Amino acid sequence: MKGSFSLLLITMAVVVSACSPILKQMTVSSATEIFQDGQATFYREGDLRLAEQALASTLKLLEVFLQTSPDNQELLLLASQGFEAYTFAFVEEKIATHRTDPQLSSLHRERARRLYLRGRNYGLRILKLRHEPFATALHADLPAFREALQVFQKEDVPALFWTAYGWAGSINWSRTRPEMVVELPRAVAMMRRALELDEEYFYAGPHLFFGVYYASRSPALGGEPTRARSHLDRALDLTGGKFLLVHLFIADPFAVQTQDRALFETQLRLILDAPDDLFPEQELMNQVAKARARLLLERIDELFL
Repeated sequence: MKGSFSLLLITMAVVVSACSPILKQMTVSSATEIFQDGQATFYREGDLRLAEQALASTLKLLEVFLQTSPDNQELLLLASQGFEAYTFAFVEEKIATHRTDPQLSSLHRERARRLYLRGRNYGLRILKLRHEPFATALHADLPAFREALQVFQKEDVPALFWTAYGWAGSINWSRTRPEMVVELPRAVAMMRRALELDEEYFYAGPHLFFGVYYASRSPALGGEPTRARSHLDRALDLTGGKFLLVHLFIADPFAVQTQDRALFETQLRLILDAPDDLFPEQELMNQVAKARARLLLERIDELFL
């Protein structure tokens, strides 16, 4: 995101804090369009450090506008997706980089947990606004929760996807918190509904979710390698192999869990050899995949015994 884009939003945020209610809503409406246009620019950014700094400041500006317009569903979705993309791309990278330093790793894990929850909560606000009874269903038993999800349709998939993704992400970094771990079936049920409604959303995102979900555990602990590979292969088909996160997740967790060293190395080399302009609209996430591939290759002898 360019400096002029951020400056414009800062100026508008100042205006929002000072003007009349009608002008505030007009300013928020204009800002929403700018944020939406800026999101595409963000995903096209190939410099990870620049993207990290830009997204962090943009997320705070989003929250400024949400103070004025708390029920703006477009802003809520941008905040949900933004916090979760930021956490996956940049906070999880720090966890991997500092994995041998228990203190630093613990700090970044806690930060990831909190930021994923923040993204999830923005998504939940959208779902509650669209279907008020869903707020009650959140606290119902699991069968009732699953039944309540049936009210959502294809137009709800973005909110379902990012809410479920943030929910699962927060749980992943809360494994010592039983009160959060027990919520995983709800996040899974929500993502399953998203998969039923639109398997192609966000570059086959629901398939990527389930590919990781089924591959992250050994068969003895409930993992299902065959189902995992089926979802990952479907994601590969739907994205034409251009979205490099698919190859990353085939390498880790799938190849790591199945102890297929050759597959692991092949997938990571494919990522690193891919041209930077392979998928311009998602150059950022492809650069994230390249950065993770380098870290994983450094650990190959640790991961395969």
